[in-house]
Amino acid sequence: MLPLRKRRLNAAQGETASVAALHCRPTRLGVGLAVTVVLLWLVGLNYQVNLAYAAAFWLAGFLLVSVLLNLRQLSALQITADMPAEVFAGGYAVLELAAAGNTRGRWLWLCSENDFANPRTPPAKLWRAWHIGSDGLPVFQWRIPAVMRGYLRIPPLRAASVAPFGVSMVQCVWRWPGEAVVFPAPVPHDLPDMPARSGETDRQRPPAQGGDDLAYLQAHRQGASLQHVAWKTYAKTGEMLDKRFEEPQHAARNTVISYADSPAGTDKDRLAGLLCFRVLEAERRGLPYSLELPQRLIAPQHGQREICLTALALW
Repeated sequence: MLPLRKRRLNAAQGETASVAALHCRPTRLGVGLAVTVVLLWLVGLNYQVNLAYAAAFWLAGFLLVSVLLNLRQLSALQITADMPAEVFAGGYAVLELAAAGNTRGRWLWLCSENDFANPRTPPAKLWRAWHIGSDGLPVFQWRIPAVMRGYLRIPPLRAASVAPFGVSMVQCVWRWPGEAVVFPAPVPHDLPDMPARSGETDRQRPPAQGGDDLAYLQAHRQGASLQHVAWKTYAKTGEMLDKRFEEPQHAARNTVISYADSPAGTDKDRLAGLLCFRVLEAERRGLPYSLELPQRLIAPQHGQREICLTALALW
């Protein structure tokens, strides 16, 4: 028996569902067994059949224990959601759900509350099974479509279980306050080859590593010289980073990735995708660059890739 679409449940705020957030109702099997209990009790009452009394009370006790065991499937369950590191528009945000501190086996069915409320979606296609072991594994991967760039609010998650005997169904809805940032989908195109403007960079020259003053640290690139690795930082954090130094006056300046390079009237979402592609290409080639947006210029710095992509997502 599938959950009713019209049923609205109280949402469990945070990682653990309270007893008030649980909703339990009988399944068709449970209703049939309850009717059988009533019939057996009436037979024993009218005909004074002790065996009918015994069967009715035994079956009633079985139903009560089954409902309590069914409630234990969701009671005291802690679910943590790890947000994805990067999400691009048009793809999926894959959240990893884990049962923190779980000590017993659970059999659950999960689906997005937004999909559940859509009457056009067949109920049988909504649910995905999640069998949690006594060690809290495996991790459940929840795929959420990321249609547009910007903030992606995590929809409520509905969990249901009919274990262990299928005579009742317990349900709960989880909500998480967190949200992910969806980066614009990169739009492949030919990179512009324009002469450098005054104060800008020579777009064809490789980055200079000269100079004596340390400017910033960036992620280590495969094949880069080990002489520029920040070994002290690696010893402390275990993260391999390359040193970037202030360039001398005669060195090549940074490439400027500017919104003004695109034709006037370009759609804002498409323009964000074009700039995203150029940022990713500059990162792939290891070129120093600056991202120019209206009233904002993002200069080379540690974590520039994430800063630029986030700025394009929220632009």
